[in-house]
Amino acid sequence: MALTLNIPEDKAEKVIRLLDMLADNSDAIESLLKTISRLKESGILAAFEGLAEGFDEGFNYMARAELMSAIGNLMMLLYMISKIDQPMLYEMAEKVPKMVGTMYEGIKASKKRKASIFELISMMRSPEMYALINAVRSMIRDISDKGDKIQ
Repeated sequence: MALTLNIPEDKAEKVIRLLDMLADNSDAIESLLKTISRLKESGILAAFEGLAEGFDEGFNYMARAELMSAIGNLMMLLYMISKIDQPMLYEMAEKVPKMVGTMYEGIKASKKRKASIFELISMMRSPEMYALINAVRSMIRDISDKGDKIQ
């Protein structure tokens, strides 16, 4: 089938070149059109269009100093967590929810009465309190520039 165009010769050459490219890549173009059709049917295409329309507003929001600082802090937190030994981190992740529940119940119960001196001394002698104090001491030793002086 011959195609006759009533356009200037330089534009006709460009159109012919484009038609040749379309013919050479017809399978890829057909696949691309099917993909676009599926994206449209699923609603993803509309979501992309919405993102593109609100990109400037979203970018301006994301460029705020507070958000950038929060993202930097999140990245440092993820880096820190990645350096923790995985079995230890897994054990902590398993125990923390129960610990928080126990702590919350203890806080609620302690509002109802005051502890006596003997209860506080007894608490100070517990292995858990020793572990807590020793953990705090270890953290301070690691953080301190003069860690060798804390004994």
